[in-house]
Amino acid sequence: MKKHNLENPMAERYLIERADATPSMFINDIAKMFGKMANSDLPTAKLSLGYRRMYRMLCLKDGITQVELAKLTGISSPSVSSALNKMEADGLIRRVPDDKDRRKVFVYITELGREQDQLIRNRCRELEEVMLKGLSPEEIKAATDLLRRMLTNLVEEAGL
Repeated sequence: MKKHNLENPMAERYLIERADATPSMFINDIAKMFGKMANSDLPTAKLSLGYRRMYRMLCLKDGITQVELAKLTGISSPSVSSALNKMEADGLIRRVPDDKDRRKVFVYITELGREQDQLIRNRCRELEEVMLKGLSPEEIKAATDLLRRMLTNLVEEAGL
């Protein structure tokens, strides 16, 4: 695994040494660092989190409308439209107007987009191995169960 040039290495190490660190602080830092490292040398490296979230949703649900994409990602319609313009210019997606209702536009991932998605998923698998290094299968299961319960608590609190 290559070394990554993160913006501020001191910030990434700071939390490890804090006695008052909480689970939410670690979860936040792990997610940010994982995201930075996963995208550090890929063509999508300079893309925003929202863009990557839309991109991943499209890879999972190819052929959805822009309106559905906005709802599924929680991103405003104007922001979705703007991001899709960039994704289209980058050759990652194509938009197809509905024959019956020209206001509806379906979004599809291109072959280049699928190749990029595979690169990102491979990178995430590599980083997951690094992140879980030295943990037993039982520890990994326990951590997964705890995180699932934490997410469930937040989802229930939000009424989702």
